[in-house]
Amino acid sequence: MSTSLYDTSDLTIGRLLTLQTEQRGAKPFIRSVEDGRSFTFAEFDSATTRLANRMLSIGIDRGVHAAIMMENSPEFLLVYFALGKLGAVAVPINTAARGKLLRYYLEQSDSSVLFVDDALYDRVAEAELDPNAIQAVILMSQVTGSERRETLGARTYRYSRDLTDGPDTPIAAPPACHDPALMAYTSGTTGPSKGNMLCQAAAICFGLSNVDHHGYRADDHFYICLPLFHLGALGQMFAALTAGSTLTLARRFSVSGFWSDVRSSGSTVTTLIGSMSHFMWNQPPDPGDLDNPLRMVMMAPVPKFAIPFQERFGLKIGSNYGLSDYTLAAGYRITDPVEKLGSAGCARRNVEMRIVDDNDMPLSTGQVGEIVIRTNDPWRAASGYYKMPEATLWAWRNFWYHTGDRGYLDADGFLFFVDRKKDAIRRRGENISAHEVEMIAAGHPAVAEAAAFPVRSEMSEDEVGLAVIAKAGARVIEADLIAYCQRNMAYFMVPRFIQIRDDFPRALNHKVEKYKMREEVEKTLSTVWDREKAGIVVTR
Repeated sequence: MSTSLYDTSDLTIGRLLTLQTEQRGAKPFIRSVEDGRSFTFAEFDSATTRLANRMLSIGIDRGVHAAIMMENSPEFLLVYFALGKLGAVAVPINTAARGKLLRYYLEQSDSSVLFVDDALYDRVAEAELDPNAIQAVILMSQVTGSERRETLGARTYRYSRDLTDGPDTPIAAPPACHDPALMAYTSGTTGPSKGNMLCQAAAICFGLSNVDHHGYRADDHFYICLPLFHLGALGQMFAALTAGSTLTLARRFSVSGFWSDVRSSGSTVTTLIGSMSHFMWNQPPDPGDLDNPLRMVMMAPVPKFAIPFQERFGLKIGSNYGLSDYTLAAGYRITDPVEKLGSAGCARRNVEMRIVDDNDMPLSTGQVGEIVIRTNDPWRAASGYYKMPEATLWAWRNFWYHTGDRGYLDADGFLFFVDRKKDAIRRRGENISAHEVEMIAAGHPAVAEAAAFPVRSEMSEDEVGLAVIAKAGARVIEADLIAYCQRNMAYFMVPRFIQIRDDFPRALNHKVEKYKMREEVEKTLSTVWDREKAGIVVTR
């Protein structure tokens, strides 16, 4: 089976980089906004091979699970590619994770190696890991006096001192396209976050599918400002790799720096998710708005002001629908009818898509139901949830992957997203597990029970609402609960609205009816305790 550009057997990180080096070795592949560094395809290929050989010398080999807790940088991609060349499994960790959540990621993934920015290492030390969990720690920057941090009991290395001088000789036993390459954690919706297992080909297809569907070209230039620990940004990187394009990498999204970076790099393609498009749209109009090189922007969700956004900035908007749990399933292309803008587009090559009822029976055109998908292209989709066989079987029941999302197909086969069946909260581009917020909040000594739910915000997404019941004889103080949450969860998960209740509304089976609490909070929002009104600032 082959895609439009590559045979499936070629879809390994090492093989693709070699092919691009042979064709365009002197062409820039990666440029860094932060420090101006640049790597050609040939330089990047050589650097990742040297790094991979040094990793081998310290015991990082095929099948090893290696966590990467790093901000965007060329080093993130160097490490990721070197692990891929070896056949090790990369486990990107959200840099906002801390406390119990961070411990869960590292221990549930069975990561035995950790690549970590020095600035984030203290969080790892504070996470109270199993002392036998991490065998080797690689600190990514040279910081005077930081040796005091090296207290995990693991072998500790300095990246630039210990890992960059390996031989530039090919890896003797490179992985195949079906070998595991990536464990991508996504929001746990009815339980803890799940580690989605992707083989080499499946990870690469998150980029290759977009090249095929949206027509990215070798003369395109990608601007990546989304965090690389998300598959969305890694997918952009793989799109650049498979198309033979150049990418410019920013440390993070900046409203004030966005257009300057795009213009100076000559970028033609980028992605804005969640409220990012609102932030850009709400900037005061400028006579130079049309003076930019972008030709295409992927947006999810597509905002109501999409058409005037296109006109103001002289570009076209596309969109994608897919899940880290499975694959990219649909996409609205810039050549599709403008009246379909706002949809998620049509099914991609080798992907089937169907709308079903609660019994998996197909629904008719225009009827709203659950979106289910499957692919007939071997190794293109995720392989399942790590160490969660029952959850894997349930999601893949009846030979379809069940997305947990609801939508409908129109008469022309365009998918329109409606809402989520899943118990998840979408905030600032992050999928937040209500279950995880609840489990952590319930760990507060004064909290007996917690229920998290989305609260409609002034932007296009949600804020985190939390209702709690106090233990008998205890008193919950909202500010203390926020401080506890910030110590134990990612900053974007920390609730904004808190409601202290005597009990929760419950169904006959005792299940908490969160929708009732959401409706109540939204109707009386001005009277609900609000972290922002209390002047509490949550930091990264």
